[in-house]
Amino acid sequence: MSILTVFYIKLLLNVGLTAGIIWSVKKATLIQQWQQKNDTLAFSLGFLILRLIPWVMIFLVINEVPRGDVPFFFYKAEGAKAGGFVYRDFWSYHAPLFAYIISLPLWLWHNSRAIVLLMVLMETLILWGTYRTYKPEKSNALQASLIYWMLPASFMYILIDGQEEVWFWGLALLMWRHVKQNPEDYEVGLGVIFAIALLTTKATFVFFLPPLLISVRRPIKMLLVMAAIGLPALAFLYWQIGDLFLMPIQHTEQLMTPNLFSITRPIIELFVHIDTSNSTLVNWLGLITTMLLVSYLAYRGRVNPLTHTLPALFIATFACMMIFQASAPGAYLIAYLLAVVFDIVDLRNNKHLTILLVLSWLTVVQPFVNVYIEQPDYTRFGMLTNPVYLFDWLLQVLNVACFFWLVSRTATKIVTPKHLTLA
Repeated sequence: MSILTVFYIKLLLNVGLTAGIIWSVKKATLIQQWQQKNDTLAFSLGFLILRLIPWVMIFLVINEVPRGDVPFFFYKAEGAKAGGFVYRDFWSYHAPLFAYIISLPLWLWHNSRAIVLLMVLMETLILWGTYRTYKPEKSNALQASLIYWMLPASFMYILIDGQEEVWFWGLALLMWRHVKQNPEDYEVGLGVIFAIALLTTKATFVFFLPPLLISVRRPIKMLLVMAAIGLPALAFLYWQIGDLFLMPIQHTEQLMTPNLFSITRPIIELFVHIDTSNSTLVNWLGLITTMLLVSYLAYRGRVNPLTHTLPALFIATFACMMIFQASAPGAYLIAYLLAVVFDIVDLRNNKHLTILLVLSWLTVVQPFVNVYIEQPDYTRFGMLTNPVYLFDWLLQVLNVACFFWLVSRTATKIVTPKHLTLA
């Protein structure tokens, strides 16, 4: 099946999923009744209809081959299964344990489709944990779960492309639940979970560290716990493979879309030329800007307990990263989309739902358009006289505008005293 055909099928699926979301909004009262009486059954049926059956149809009945990053995942999962040492025997842009985790389903079924199924099951587990956490305070938590499942971005990137970024929120959720259960002494647990995150996911999870350290009561204690786990792991890696463990950092040098740099580059190039093959300075500026802005929000948010602000800080961190980091791809939306649906978006507000749907559609459409037209760098305004280039650039502008909206929503929740926050 050609790439263009797959894209057209994705668009048709997007239409059907959007119709399902509209139906869920109209049936909000009915879904609330399900939450009160039969939520486990309703959730299970949602998983069956919106994840498991589509996976069976796509990968077993139609026999479609997994796309996106899955072939690369399969390559390193095979290397891990064969007993290879990460970074030395096979390439990986993830944390050292990631390849070994995704190799586990290959022991049952040596096929790349097994990795996609693992991602679907992990997403479902994280969604269930999120639902159970928000259920006591949100009467529409089950509706939020169904809407998340039907968002085009989550459906395409998890079910079809097998992306793993939702694991970020899963780890942040574990931190949040730990803080809620231990509101007076949580630093040791946070340090352990954060260290595990850095060993199992991606180096970019470290973006969440500065705002978290500013928000916790005893940051040194948390850092010492992280060091007690992380430093021996780094020492072991260096002993085995030297500085090859820095391989994941190399991946952050690539320029991607959409972000503030990609849409303002025609202006930037009027003053200074950016060498695409050596964009280290651009990425460092993005990293510093992201960390400073979210750290400032965390500082302002110290008027509220961490039990209140942690999800919003998490969303703000990675939304800012997607705005300012020139190497952040659009797929990173999956890292915090689930948290956005439950924590930031008011499902009763048509404006909020519209922005959520627009962002979700953009996350599916813009990357395809950009790749299909061979990922041009908009170094001058004259390029935008080409209608195709202009269309792609406008999609990127809309994407970034949605990211700014998310940051503004989270900033309000973070800095507003909890007793003044409207439900």
